[in-house]
Amino acid sequence: MPHCVIEYAKPLKHIISVEALVEATHQALIDSQLFEPQAVKTRAHGVEHFRVGEDQENTFVHIHTAIMPGRTDEQKALLLERVFEAISLITNSVSSVTMEIVDINK
Repeated sequence: MPHCVIEYAKPLKHIISVEALVEATHQALIDSQLFEPQAVKTRAHGVEHFRVGEDQENTFVHIHTAIMPGRTDEQKALLLERVFEAISLITNSVSSVTMEIVDINK
């Protein structure tokens, strides 16, 4: 644990390095020291059909991270901050970047 799923607008694969996005996200999760490194799982899926706002040219990246319960709100906020810092240069041309952390049941 955690399971991190990155969804991105498929046209972004021609603009940003999805591989670098996955690597930066994965490393930020490890660097948080909230998880055993061997337990971190990160993957990305391109979304072909999407809309963001009214402009059809808008793109998105959404990072969904599912973790086991027990982390404080402060730890989760720090984790989101670290991931955002790690991906900010990669995603600076993306219209919408969102992230969420959810607790899952055993």
